[in-house]
Amino acid sequence: MAVTIPFKSGDARLPRRWFVGLEVSRHCTAVSAALVQVVGRGLAAQAELVGATFAAAPRELSAAFAAWDSPADCSVAALSRFRVLLADAQADLIARLTADYGVPPARILAVGVSDPGLWTVESCTSRPARSYVGLSDPARLAEATGLNCIDDFPARDVLQGGLGGPLTPLPEWIILRQPKHCRVLLKVGRSVMATFLPASHRNASPQQAVDRIVSFEIGPGTSMLDVLAQKLTGNACTYDPGGRLAVQGKCIPELVEHWLADPYFDTPLPRWHPRGVHPQRFLAEAMQMAVSKGWSVRDMLCSATHFLAQATVQGMRRRLPDFAQATEIIVAGGGQHNGLLLRKIAEMSGLPIVRLADCGFPQSEAFEAACVAMLAMLYVDRVPANLAAVTGAQSPRLLGRITPGAPQQWQRLLQMAAEQPPEATTLRMAM
Repeated sequence: MAVTIPFKSGDARLPRRWFVGLEVSRHCTAVSAALVQVVGRGLAAQAELVGATFAAAPRELSAAFAAWDSPADCSVAALSRFRVLLADAQADLIARLTADYGVPPARILAVGVSDPGLWTVESCTSRPARSYVGLSDPARLAEATGLNCIDDFPARDVLQGGLGGPLTPLPEWIILRQPKHCRVLLKVGRSVMATFLPASHRNASPQQAVDRIVSFEIGPGTSMLDVLAQKLTGNACTYDPGGRLAVQGKCIPELVEHWLADPYFDTPLPRWHPRGVHPQRFLAEAMQMAVSKGWSVRDMLCSATHFLAQATVQGMRRRLPDFAQATEIIVAGGGQHNGLLLRKIAEMSGLPIVRLADCGFPQSEAFEAACVAMLAMLYVDRVPANLAAVTGAQSPRLLGRITPGAPQQWQRLLQMAAEQPPEATTLRMAM
């Protein structure tokens, strides 16, 4: 399926560059590709999403990934086979994308590649240490497409003592920023992620706005509702469509307060986990309470929806210093289709809710892939993409690892880099 997504055009007098972003879904079940046209460079760039396409990944990939919890769980042979299948699927998607939108591959400056990766999280210290192994094969992808490939974005952040994510707040700000209005981006999926997107005032430098970006994991997301919906319907429904099952129950204040009292919400920032917040943390004890008090699954589902809305609004007010300046909340992810959840968030926050689809992105996957394309652009423009205050890294770093494509493509990128000196670097970034 291919989707054309219109976006506002930039200044026609400025040169344009094309980047492709590839995003592999959390469970390696699908691959998304976005073609992005960029006007300007670095933090001053304007992004135009030309189009996007999506494809299911080979079943062998999702089956293998489900069996791997860490790098120690997979053999070299299994990982090699996985990388071959994934690179071939990614190359096919790029060919389809460029054909559908009439952009010759030779015009694409670089391809950004992001995948769930294999993570090791060691909790033996007060601050868990992490390691990351990417699943993509940029060399095979570069050979198949002839394009310069940039991948392995979390690695440098992790080496700087960061969490390895979230890494997309800066691309999200570049794509969604407004000149006069501050916004909050809520990604409601397995977990709820909140990102404050400051206004890009003309009388202030882009860096001043970037310094105000805050992004963190608020708490559990729709996976909590999915588990309850499956229990309610005997696995007939894997989720609560539009919140229609939740409205059949009643909210139990005692249960909502029990969930809100979880110590997780007192965890200081930075706060992010590559696998998100597991819903079982909140549901195990709640199920025992439900049995002893006679609560129905419908009531629990309704209460869980109210809890997610309340936890989201409380988290934004507590953790986003400039939340009072926000004029609207943009909701992305599967949660943007849950009417009851959105209504409660709007009521509790007092802010209008705008779905990501209303911002020109009918599918969240297209937006995620576009953000990966912008990570590639930031690498080419030599702009550090990890916000140290967001990931906890000791200092910002240029993120990514480049694999040259065909000689002509590589020479073109080198020539462009030589003609454009990097943006001014602060002493902290240079150290």
